Amino acid sequence: MPRRSKTIRRLRTVSFIAVVSGLLLASLYTSRREPPFVRIGEIKPVMNFSTVRVQGVLESDARTLRDGAVLYLMADETGSLPIFSRAPAEELPKAGNWVVATGRLSVGAGNQVRMQVHDAGQVEVIGRPAPITVYGQVFEVWTPPSDSRAPYRIVLARPEGLLEVVHWFAPEYQMAVG
Repeated sequence: MPRRSKTIRRLRTVSFIAVVSGLLLASLYTSRREPPFVRIGEIKPVMNFSTVRVQGVLESDARTLRDGAVLYLMADETGSLPIFSRAPAEELPKAGNWVVATGRLSVGAGNQVRMQVHDAGQVEVIGRPAPITVYGQVFEVWTPPSDSRAPYRIVLARPEGLLEVVHWFAPEYQMAVG
């Protein structure tokens, strides 16, 4: 009888060590692995609370909301995705920047998908758009009111026709036709 209880104790000890080491290895694996890349259009409701990476272009400048969160609107060739970050970034990326974001998906009512990132470093700019130069004779300039955040609209006359350019100038710029 005493021999059997020693064998059972040893078996329990070995089992306990195996379970604890397995849990530690699983924890290390999940904390160190890179989340998979997912295309925005392929996100399904069953992926709610999943941690994934998405890559795309910012549709508009990243902006800080009233509560201090930062909103990024990202798009790839399959769809668009709002990304929220509670941690403000030092420099907010601009529209047209290529970014990679790693975060947790949240699928709300009506299958509305959004992503939550916990650190500003989880939204990484990997490329900036090349500058574009447009030539033409200034045909018309629309200047927004001084208290407005609306953009300037500049209409250029070109041999092919009229080209409307929308531009957000800093408030200190003065624009005139000339």
